[in-house]
Amino acid sequence: MALDLAQFHEAFFDESSEALDQMEAALLKLNVGAPDPDLINTIFRVAHSIKGGSATFGFSEVASFTHTCETLLDELRGNRMQVTRPISDLLLKSVDVMREMLRAVQQKEPVDAQRVADLRLGVSEEVHAG
Repeated sequence: MALDLAQFHEAFFDESSEALDQMEAALLKLNVGAPDPDLINTIFRVAHSIKGGSATFGFSEVASFTHTCETLLDELRGNRMQVTRPISDLLLKSVDVMREMLRAVQQKEPVDAQRVADLRLGVSEEVHAG
């Protein structure tokens, strides 16, 4: 008997919303140049959890975008890149886009693909520039 994962969607959306609030709060506390490693780990864990949950439920656009953010966060976690104002701004915009994407998926509406693509490009460019 196959398990119907749809019964867990609302819990996922609720938890993701709370986690994104936590991620945004941590991003707003980040000090450019000398970030608290615990804050970066918190931010990374939120992205990682949302990516995993999205992949589990088949929300591939959300999982793919969040994976891009997670890659940048992993670079920051590993001290291979420094937190800069542009990176902090990109990550804050990413929180907004993840919220929009999750809301669109939840309401079964199309995702703003151009907005997602533009931000993904910005994040990817930071990773490759770092």
